Amino acid sequence: MKKPLLFALGGVLLALTLSVAIAQEAQKVTIVLTNYKLDPSEITVKPGKVEFTLVNKGDVRHNLRLKIGDKDLKLNNQAKAGETIKTEVDLVAGEYDMSCSSTEGGGSHREKGMVGKLIVK
Repeated sequence: MKKPLLFALGGVLLALTLSVAIAQEAQKVTIVLTNYKLDPSEITVKPGKVEFTLVNKGDVRHNLRLKIGDKDLKLNNQAKAGETIKTEVDLVAGEYDMSCSSTEGGGSHREKGMVGKLIVK
């Protein structure tokens, strides 16, 4: 009678361990950066770790800036023209403004329309 109970408990512990490991894996999102657009411009993810792959198909340096309310998330993600980079961030629920904060090539990329929305729910 004790062996089946131990096996059952072992199975429950294994299932809990696997679900925690899966929950901690970063969600993966790819954004293509061009002159002057984010594609896609609207993204929805779940709260937690998100790995962004930024593919710069533009002629100048671009980046991804995330802002929620008055809080600006500092991401180290400057992608040179033709470069693909990855950056990871831990996000809480809410709506984030996405933009490129670069001015390389003349003028604000944000003002030129390089903006989008990130929904975390």
